[in-house]
Order: sequence, then C-alpha cells, then structure tokens
Amino acid sequence: MFRALSRNIPRNTVRQTPIRTRQFSASSKQGASIAAGVAIGGVGGIYYVSYLERVPETGRWRFMNTSLEYEAKAELSRAQLKQELGPLTLPPNHPLTRHVRRVATRILQSSNLGILRGDEQPNFLSPFGLGLDLEGNSWNPDAELGAAKDPGPVYGPTKEWDVIVVNDMKTVNAMASPGVIVVFTGILPICQDEEGLAAVLSHEIGHVVARHTAERLSSASVALGLVALLAILGVDVGLSNLIHTYFVDLPNSRTQEKEADLIGLRLMSRACYNPEASPQMFARLGQLEAKMRGKSLDFFQTHPSSESRVKFLEERLPEAHAIVSSNPDCENVRHQLEAFRETAHPLRRTPTGFEIL
Repeated sequence: MFRALSRNIPRNTVRQTPIRTRQFSASSKQGASIAAGVAIGGVGGIYYVSYLERVPETGRWRFMNTSLEYEAKAELSRAQLKQELGPLTLPPNHPLTRHVRRVATRILQSSNLGILRGDEQPNFLSPFGLGLDLEGNSWNPDAELGAAKDPGPVYGPTKEWDVIVVNDMKTVNAMASPGVIVVFTGILPICQDEEGLAAVLSHEIGHVVARHTAERLSSASVALGLVALLAILGVDVGLSNLIHTYFVDLPNSRTQEKEADLIGLRLMSRACYNPEASPQMFARLGQLEAKMRGKSLDFFQTHPSSESRVKFLEERLPEAHAIVSSNPDCENVRHQLEAFRETAHPLRRTPTGFEIL
C-alpha cells in the first residue's frame, strides 16, 4: 500500500520540501547578517559622530579618536632616530645643523609652538598671530571653531623640539612629528636659502599643528570597522580595501597636504619670511621630479606636487603678505637684513682661502 501511495505522489513534490527548507534557512541567515550589519553600522555611526571635530585654520570636519596624550607618546624620539640613522646624523655644532636650527627656531617661536632643546639663543621675534592672546593663553587653532582642547602635549610655548640633520645628499626629504624635525641634506640645494628651507619646515610643522598623523591613526580604526562591517554583509574584503584606498585614503592625503600648505604659508609669514618662497620652492621640487623621468623622490611619496598646488599657494599670497605687513617685528627684520647687506662685502675664493673684493 505504501508503494501504491508513493506512486501517486509526484517526484518533484517529494524533492521540493528539503530545497524550500534550505532556501528558508539561507534567507534567514542572510536576513540575520543584514540586521546585524545595520545594528553595528548604527552603533558605529553614533560613535563616529561623537568624535567629529574641526581642523585648525580650515574648519574641515574630521573623525578624531586619537588623544593628544597618545599622539605625544607615539612621537618619534631623538634616541630612536639617531640609532636608525647612525653616523649620518650631523653634530649640533655643524654649520648645516646650525642653519636648520636657526630657521626652525624662528618658525616655532614666532608662532609660540615651542622651543628647540638646548637652544639658549634669544628670541628675536615675539609670538605673533599664532602666539599668546590678550589673556595670555597659547595659540589654540581650534578655539574659534568650537573645539576646546589644550594641544600642550603636541605643541605649545613650553614644548621642546629636536632638530636632526641627516648627511644624505641622495635623499630629498624632510619630516616632522611632535617634538622632532628631521631634514636630509639632499633637500638643502633645492631650498637654495633660508626662505626656501622655511617653506619646507613650515609645511612639515603645519602637519603637526593640524595633527594629521593622529587623524590618519583615527582613520585606520574607521577602516578596520568598515572592513568588518562589509565582511558581515558579505562584501569581498579585497573590494572593501580598494574602496577605502581610493575613496578615503587618497582624498584625505590630498586634503591634508593642502591644509599643511596653507598653515605652513601662514607660519613662515608670521616668522617674517617672504611667503613667495613657498610656491617657488614647490615649483622647484616639481621641476626636479620631472627631471627624474618617473623616478619617485622620497619627498613625493607623501608630498604630491602639481601645478594646482603651486597655484593654490599663489592665490593665498595676498593674505600671507598681509600677515607680514601687520607684524612690526617683520619690519625690524627687514631693516637688519638691509643693514647687513650694506656692511657686507663680496668674497672671492683664492687658493689660500677668501679675499674681500
């Protein structure tokens, strides 16, 4: 009888039951994954919004969950750098080291960003523009934008900085982190003079002022959360990494460079350097890169150079010149330079040394 009944039941009817069960089970799992992804995304969104702040000088909103204290602890130490760079580090009394220290001191002290470690030279420029306000507080670039934070661990009037000059003419690069400025001698011929060097150092210090390294650390945590969320939703990890690279990393890098250019232009102007040296310096770097015929300079791995970048700086020269003109110390510096030029005499190299012309 069982066999007779089974003959009357269509085969496809018997086989459909487990298929439907598997389909229901798969759709249930997919629905659960989507629900979990939505829940995690919602919590992550609240966390993201709670750590939004505005960037100094530009007002750009960004995610920042890296504390000032952690950023200061993670800074490069002079001992670590000296160990890595070894005998290439020039001594403090070397003429090139003194040259770089002089420019760095002028930029830092004129903006009240700190002092060089072991520097006993007097400050010829009073803090101006980015320095002490009428109430005696140090410069906080976020103050006018609503972010009340003390940047003391990263920069400030008592922050000590080290300057390290690396004797490597093949490396065209410079960098800065909270408390440390590194310059490779390969970039000095391109700088040509103090003003060109001031443009480079101001740009690097601008990254520190804007806390761009801390911002990248914060973005990395967002990237990890994004990859985890996309994995839950079933998106290929390789695709999620590609999305993050081209839609987060690269745009943020270009934005940070533009911000460092703007802050750097203002820093060197407040230090009474000619702001026109900034676009001129980056134009020379662009020309050098073109001569390399596709070979990538270390400087351009993190400092993209383009005509639009030079144009951006040139468009902001009127503002920079206004900063110089409004600073009374800049007029004193100009008079000192003119007096030096009037009393200085050109020299000519001779087999035994130099002679005055």
